[in-house]
Amino acid sequence: MAHKPSAPVANPIEQTGADYLQTHRIPELFHNLSASLVYNKPEDPKAFMIDYLEQLKKARITGEALPSLVQDTDLTSIFRMLDPAGHGHITYSQYSSTMEALGLINYNTSPPGKDNDRITFETFSQEARKRLNELNSTFSV
Repeated sequence: MAHKPSAPVANPIEQTGADYLQTHRIPELFHNLSASLVYNKPEDPKAFMIDYLEQLKKARITGEALPSLVQDTDLTSIFRMLDPAGHGHITYSQYSSTMEALGLINYNTSPPGKDNDRITFETFSQEARKRLNELNSTFSV
């Protein structure tokens, strides 16, 4: 049986660089910026990236909303699709599967309404917005 070589250990310079990138959340920044570019397909990508970074800077200073592909109107539409009869609530299963579909892995698994299997729009939207802000921030919020 052939011996499979183990992955090389990063040298100290590589490790220092990787630590720096992680500390400053650079991979997340590039991921979010790239996703936004692909989604929006702006005519002037460089100007778009400058504007995106300025929005991040403003959000960091003022606490305003971060740039996000998912807007509040999208959350309203998603909830309405999950609650077509307009009962004003969705099941916990719908809530959790939607959070995961949005890529929000660290969502609140015990939100108000879980015990009676009725998650309101307010709970859904607040939790989604909170987790989207965490996902989209490239700095500590």
